[in-house]
Amino acid sequence: MNRWRRRFLARVLGFVGVTQVPAMVLAAGLFGRATGLGWGVTLPCALAVHVAAAMILVHRIRWWIDDVRPPWWRTWGLEVPYAVYGSACFLAAPLGWLLLLAGAMARWNHLAVPWFGALAAVHAVALAVAAWGTTASRAWLRVTQVDVEVHGLPAAFEGYRIAHLSDVHCGPYVPRAWLNRWAARVARLAPDAVALTGDLITAGEGYLDDVAHFAQRLGAAAPVYACMGNHDYFQTDDGVVRALDVPGVTLLRNASTTLQRGDARLRIAGLDDRWSERADLDATLRDDPAVCTVLLAHDPAGFPAFAARGVALTLSGHTHAGQFAVPFVRRVNLGRLVMRFSEGLFRVGSSALFVSRGAGTTGVPTRVGAAPEVAVLTLRAVGGTGVGK
Repeated sequence: MNRWRRRFLARVLGFVGVTQVPAMVLAAGLFGRATGLGWGVTLPCALAVHVAAAMILVHRIRWWIDDVRPPWWRTWGLEVPYAVYGSACFLAAPLGWLLLLAGAMARWNHLAVPWFGALAAVHAVALAVAAWGTTASRAWLRVTQVDVEVHGLPAAFEGYRIAHLSDVHCGPYVPRAWLNRWAARVARLAPDAVALTGDLITAGEGYLDDVAHFAQRLGAAAPVYACMGNHDYFQTDDGVVRALDVPGVTLLRNASTTLQRGDARLRIAGLDDRWSERADLDATLRDDPAVCTVLLAHDPAGFPAFAARGVALTLSGHTHAGQFAVPFVRRVNLGRLVMRFSEGLFRVGSSALFVSRGAGTTGVPTRVGAAPEVAVLTLRAVGGTGVGK
């Protein structure tokens, strides 16, 4: 591994270690109660088991660069169960550490505090939530219906419906059967168009056939317009570009296309990846500057600049809503730690932005409170009536 990946691995393992300490103490305590052994024996045993299990994570990060197809048993028999456990430890860690401190203080002051039972209960709940968020919940694509007021929308495009998908991340954690189910779900929604806003892969070229298959299924249901995301260039230059060269799909890389209904026009533009410095907003918006524009831009960070250029509606992804959010309060999510525009609909002046939670995952294949979604955006003119062409 190169220096950057070694540093990245060290940070990940350090974070994992901190979050798993309460679970390790719990495991040692349960082992001791079952065998009658003391902490001096059970704690080293629990530590050894946790270090050995972490090798699953080390192996995944080492081979992530190519994202080759592993045997199914390795993904679903080792990596996914470890993801469930790791996610549970993460969810339980704040209360877990407080309970460890409470237990230590109780022992110091010779108090009878049921900290161990509380620690076990917290981890049992976290394990159930993580199991749901890593398995069945990820397979179920939720539909978000949103009416979006679009300044300058021509009357002919009043009610135009765009199915917005982002961050599919085709890879070992997204079986082909899920892709088929998602494409069928989109088809049943009968949109006028489908927007794919990047990160169709995680890295490498191991799953480009899944990208092509998914895109072709979507293209059979409605015209598909796509832009590139940062992951679409990880360990590949044009692999995703080739995969999207299928019937019904238009890939927009710093380019635009104009839709026509009678004399009315609506521009769909696609910005290339900002992270790899391929984005060129001037080139993207060069054609038809006076036409109402829907911009596909994977990273929502540039939204204020897009609004300043008169873009009526921007569709983005990238954040995954942090993959962990407070249920029913989705704006409170891990994505907010790094991005103001983390999920949902935003406005700056007369410009609107919709940020998708995405369909797939990166890193840990878990979503808690930030379920995978397809958003159906129904375009509405400001004031309820479209403007002239």
